[in-house]
Amino acid sequence: MDVLVQTLYVTTTYLLVPVVLALLGLLAWSLLELGGFFREGRERRRTGRSFAEFEAGLRQGNRKAEEFFDLPGPPGFLGRFQGFGLDLATRSPHAEKIADDLEIAAEGLLARMKLGVRLGPMLGLMGTLIPMGPALLGLSKGDLDVLARNLVVAFATTVLGLLAGGICYGIALSRRRWYASDLAAVEYLRRCLELEKEEA
Repeated sequence: MDVLVQTLYVTTTYLLVPVVLALLGLLAWSLLELGGFFREGRERRRTGRSFAEFEAGLRQGNRKAEEFFDLPGPPGFLGRFQGFGLDLATRSPHAEKIADDLEIAAEGLLARMKLGVRLGPMLGLMGTLIPMGPALLGLSKGDLDVLARNLVVAFATTVLGLLAGGICYGIALSRRRWYASDLAAVEYLRRCLELEKEEA
């Protein structure tokens, strides 16, 4: 039994370095994603107004759906939809496949954020619990330096994990709203294009 306990202790202790490295990597990645998120938000504010005006005109009957393909750089997945061109977007089987592919792409981008939301707290908890073993051993031997050093590591990894997870969660919430709006607009445009084609 002593051998098993010692094996567990050594194994978990060696896991601390990979966990801390993974946490630092996750934090760096989440900060890069945060930069991309702010850039995307700025781009959406810049280009979204023209599409909102176009959509309002479309609802009022003052614009035609095919004019969407002449708009300058619509935001997000609307831009991707525009990139397929009017010809593909008005052919029913192809248009449906395009809409499905855009939905899958949106889910993929959100899944990446969900991974960060889950991994951050999980790695933070591992980084908290692993140093507790050496900290308790240091306490039992009266070695306050070992206790303090391990507690600092435990608290620091908790903070880093929660920070990375919180950043990813905030980004995921905003992007979910953006992408849902984009995909709803794509579906609306697709139906309007079909209607215009039937009426022509």
